[in-house]
Amino acid sequence: MNPGPVSSAQGQPPPKGLTVDDVIYTLFRHKWLLLAFLALSVVGALAVRLVRPPLYISKAKLMVHYVAPSSAATPGKESEGPRPLDANAQTIIASEIEILTSLDVAAQVVDKVGAERILALKGGGSNRLAAAGVVASGIEVDPPRSSIITVSFKHPDETVVQPVLEALIHTYMRKHVEVHQRLGVLDDYYSRTREELRRKLGQTEEELKQLKTRANVLFLDETKRAYQTQIAKIQDSLLDAERELAERRAVLGDLTGAAGGATNSLATLIPREKLGDYGFITAELDSLKRRERELLLRYKEAHPEVQTVQGQIAKLMQQKQNLEELYPALTQYVGTGGGTNAPGGDVAAELAEIKRLSARVAILGQSLSNIQVQAAQVLEMEPRINELTRQRDEEERSYHSVVSSIEQRQLGEAAVSGKVINMSVVENPTPPKRDYKKMLKLLAVVVAGCLGMGLGLAFAIEMVLDRSIKRTSDVERLLKLPVFLTIPDTSWTERLGRWWRGDRRRASAKGQEATTLAVAKWDPRDELKSYAEGLRERVITYFEVNNQNLKKPKLVAVTGCNPGAGVSTLASGLAAELSKTGDGNVLLVDMNEDNHGMAHSFYRGQPGCGLADVLEEDKRAGAQVEDRLFVASVQEEGAGKLAMVLPKHFSHLMPKLKASDYDYIIFDMPAVTQTSPTPRLAGHMDITLLVLEAEKTGQQAAARAAALMRQSRANVAAVLNKCRQHVPARLSEDL
Repeated sequence: MNPGPVSSAQGQPPPKGLTVDDVIYTLFRHKWLLLAFLALSVVGALAVRLVRPPLYISKAKLMVHYVAPSSAATPGKESEGPRPLDANAQTIIASEIEILTSLDVAAQVVDKVGAERILALKGGGSNRLAAAGVVASGIEVDPPRSSIITVSFKHPDETVVQPVLEALIHTYMRKHVEVHQRLGVLDDYYSRTREELRRKLGQTEEELKQLKTRANVLFLDETKRAYQTQIAKIQDSLLDAERELAERRAVLGDLTGAAGGATNSLATLIPREKLGDYGFITAELDSLKRRERELLLRYKEAHPEVQTVQGQIAKLMQQKQNLEELYPALTQYVGTGGGTNAPGGDVAAELAEIKRLSARVAILGQSLSNIQVQAAQVLEMEPRINELTRQRDEEERSYHSVVSSIEQRQLGEAAVSGKVINMSVVENPTPPKRDYKKMLKLLAVVVAGCLGMGLGLAFAIEMVLDRSIKRTSDVERLLKLPVFLTIPDTSWTERLGRWWRGDRRRASAKGQEATTLAVAKWDPRDELKSYAEGLRERVITYFEVNNQNLKKPKLVAVTGCNPGAGVSTLASGLAAELSKTGDGNVLLVDMNEDNHGMAHSFYRGQPGCGLADVLEEDKRAGAQVEDRLFVASVQEEGAGKLAMVLPKHFSHLMPKLKASDYDYIIFDMPAVTQTSPTPRLAGHMDITLLVLEAEKTGQQAAARAAALMRQSRANVAAVLNKCRQHVPARLSEDL
C-alpha cells in the first residue's frame, strides 16, 4: 500500500504573482542583456550629445500692465508681488504672447539682424522666410503665472542669441503699439472698466456721505478726539461746580445758625430774589466806593472817569433806597449781616451763588449726557464708515489706474518713439549661455528608453518567451510538488571559468563527449557524489517519516520529462549510495526501451541479467556489479518494443519483486509522455522522483507529466537538475 502524498518541506506554498525574488532573479539572469542595453544607452547619449549639442540661450522678462478687479486688491498688500491673473488679464497676456511669437515679428527681427547671420550655422543662405522660421522656432515663452512674461531665444550661434532677443523685444513693442492703435483691442475694455469703476465710486461716496451726515462726522478720528476732549472738559467743570455748590450750601447753613431768629424772620418777610438783589447792590456799592477812592488818589473829582464811577454809585444808592423803602426789614439785615468780611457773610449773596451753581450743575449734566449719546452713535457707525472708506480708496486707485492707462494709450506718437503702452521691460536680455535643460531631458529619454527596452525584453523573455522550469520556486508554484534536491549545473560554471581563461577547446571537447554519451558515467569520485548522498538522505527520511523504513523492498522510480535530464545518472548514483548504507541489497532496474549509448557506469553495453533472473538468487550472480548492488534490465531478447509489453510483464513480476530480499529497488524509467508506460508504472511505486532539467524542461510538459502521474495515484517528488545559480548566494532564496 502506497504511503500518503508527499508534502512540501517548505510548508506554505510560495505566493502567486511577481515577487521581489522573481525580479532579482530576472535581473541577474539577464544581466548581460541589461548591461548591453546600458552600454547602448551610453552610446545613444554620446550620439545625442554629438549630433545635437546644447544651444545657446538668452532670456528677458516683460511686464504686461493690466487692471485687476477691485476685489483682488487689499490695502497694504500692493507691494507683495504680482497678483494672480484673472480671466481678463489671462486673455490680455495670451494676446500679447501671440503677437510676440508671430511670424511677422520674426520677419522684422530678420530685417534688423540679417538673414545671413541667423542662417550661418543653419545651412547658410539669405532666405528671409527661412531665417524668420529659425527665429520663430527659437522663441520660447514660459507659461505666465503673473503679469510678467519670461521670453527666451535659442540658437547654436553664441553671437546671435542676445542681439536677436533685443531686436525681438523692440520689434514686439512697436508691433504691440501698431496693433492696438489700429484695432483698439483694449479700448472697449478700458472704457467699460472706467465707467463701471466711476459708478461704483459714486455710489460708495454717496453712501459714505449719508452715513457721516447721520453721525455728524466730517473726519472720524478728529471727531472722536473732539468728543473725548469735550467729555473730559465737561466732566471736570461738572465736578468743580458740584464741589463749589456743596461748599456754598454748607457755609449758608452755618451762617443762618449763627444769626439766630432775626435772620430767619428776614428770610420769611423778604422774598429770596429781592434779598439777593439787595445783597448784590450792596456788594457793588462797596466795590465802586473802593474804585472811587483809588481814582481820587490820582485824579480830581472833575475827571470823567471819577464822574462815571460816582454816577454809578448814585444809581446803585437810589436802587438800594428804593428796596429799603419797599422792604424796611432790609435795614435789620444790614445791621445783622452787613459789613462782615467772613465767607458767606452776605446771606443774600450766598443764596444767589447757590442758585447759580445749581443751574450750572444741571446744564453741565445735560450737556454731558448729550455728548455721550452722540459719541456712542459715532462708535456704532465707525466699522461701516471704515469699510466704506477702504472701499472708496480701493475703487479710487483702480479708477485712477484705468484713467492713467487711457491717457497713455492716447499718446500714440510718444508710444512709437519708445514709451510703449501697458508694457515695460523688467529684465533685459541676459548674456548667452548653454541650455543644458533640453539636452538633459533628451539624454534622460534615451537612457530611460534603452534601459526600459532592456528591462522589458528581460521580463518578456522570463515571463513569456522562456516557459521553462528554472528554480525551485517554479516547481513549487507551478507543479505543486516538493523538491527533494536541487543540483547545480557544474559544467556551466566550469565553461565560464574556461572561457575567461581562454581554454575553450577543452570545454567544447568535453561538451561533445557528453553529447555523445547522453548521460555522464557514474564515478564515486565524481563531483555529483555529494548530491547523490543528499538524495539518498532525502529518500531514507521520506520512508522514515511515513513509517516504511522496515518495509522491503522499497520501490523508488526515477523518471524525467525530456532526454538528457540526467535520470540514469541520478538513478545510478542513488542506487550506489543506498548500497553503502549496509541495510540490504539494492537493485537498479533499467527500464529504458533502447540502452544503446545509455549504459550505466557499472557495466558497458547491455546489462548481463534480466529482471526475472535477478529476482532469483541462483541466477543473479551476473547482475552484481558491487557489494550489495545489482543491475538488471526489464527488456528481454526478442521481447519487441518495451512500451507494448512492459505493463503486463511488470504486473506479473510485482509479486516476485515484493517477495525478493532487496531493501531498495531503483527503477530507471523512460521519460513521461502520453504513450510511455511510466505514469501507470509509477502508481506501483512507493515514491517517484521526477527529474527536471533547469532551463530545458518546459513548464507545460512538466505540469502534464505531474498530472499524468497524479492520475495514477503516484507519490511524486521533484529533483531539479542542472540548476544555474544566476543570483549571488546572499540574495538567493535557495539553500
